[in-house]
Amino acid sequence: MNPLFFKEVNGYFDPNRAQLNLGCARQVSIVAGVETGQLVGGLKTLEAVGQYATECGARSMMISNYLLNGPGHGENGHIVFRDPREVKQVLAALGVVAPAISAHCAAYAHLSAKWGLEYAEKFVPAPVLAKGAQYVEDWSEEYLLGLMENGTAAGIHIYGWFWGLWGNPVLHGGYPWVFGWENMMAEGLTRFQDKTEKIRARANRLGAYLAHELHPATGAICARDFGLLLLATDYDKCLSVWGDPSHCWAGETWTRRFTSPFVAPRVVGSHAKNFKFLEGASTLMISEDWAQRGHQFCGHGEGEVNLESYTKMLLAIGAGDRFCAIMGGDVMPMYSEAEDSILPLTAPTANLLGACSAGIKWVNDHLTGMSLTTTTFTDTMGSAKPAAVK
Repeated sequence: MNPLFFKEVNGYFDPNRAQLNLGCARQVSIVAGVETGQLVGGLKTLEAVGQYATECGARSMMISNYLLNGPGHGENGHIVFRDPREVKQVLAALGVVAPAISAHCAAYAHLSAKWGLEYAEKFVPAPVLAKGAQYVEDWSEEYLLGLMENGTAAGIHIYGWFWGLWGNPVLHGGYPWVFGWENMMAEGLTRFQDKTEKIRARANRLGAYLAHELHPATGAICARDFGLLLLATDYDKCLSVWGDPSHCWAGETWTRRFTSPFVAPRVVGSHAKNFKFLEGASTLMISEDWAQRGHQFCGHGEGEVNLESYTKMLLAIGAGDRFCAIMGGDVMPMYSEAEDSILPLTAPTANLLGACSAGIKWVNDHLTGMSLTTTTFTDTMGSAKPAAVK
């Protein structure tokens, strides 16, 4: 890839080609959904997670890929999925509308394993990991292809995604003094082109959208990085963005990120998630004790992000319109992903709030029913008819 792209992105980038040109031509309303990755460890199955989510008030789910794996998956490297007809039946019985799939972890392992198995060890089965980095890379590609086939057969066409480390990890860590590394970047993006070609082609054939969540230490950390991926893939239609304003702590505000010409026309859905700063602590701290870090996830109503304004912005940039054009219907879920340094994830008793149930409740109380206006206050004044004179 041309190294000039890295220094002259604005000159090369074509905002017109970045447009997805999707629209549902319907009024879109917000409903409460939940990101299920936070529940897999405790509840284990799609049925149990779905029951918990809907009982807490969620109408939709972003389904973790782990919940779609079938019996025997991973043994001797076998890839096994649940029957998509069965998945559809489970979701219908729960009353779930407009589901999406979270493939974040699986997608991250695909590009990242090259740089060390530690980048993939939490995300692929142990028998796969034991066969080495190249096997993990190849296996992950086949897994993602199968996940898209099965997901779309179940009627799900939006996939939350983390593109992994296409280049040397030092490029993805935010290190600020990158002198003379243009060739390393160019080689990395060429690798991104080549290693994702089969996945992108399958997504386009199936009508699937791979929605990257801009996030530190992934293939696109900020809006400009995502513009590079669009340039590298000739504005591939399947490349899209998954919103999450809680990752905007390193100088690029959520308003700037999601209204950027690199990102705005590609946003197809979002988490509802918030964060706060711990005064005096570094957001870059090397520690597993995240409650001591400068950046902390928190309840939806208490952090740096005004999630009501954020949701209005999503509607304004067309995210809801695109979501419904892809998935059908007239609702866009805001998928709550509530984490908290104080509250437990799930409540130990029915009369206590856990972070997950509190997040769903907050979305229902503050966001559900919100929709994009088609008229203004002055429009309605101008169309008012004078009272008839008797």
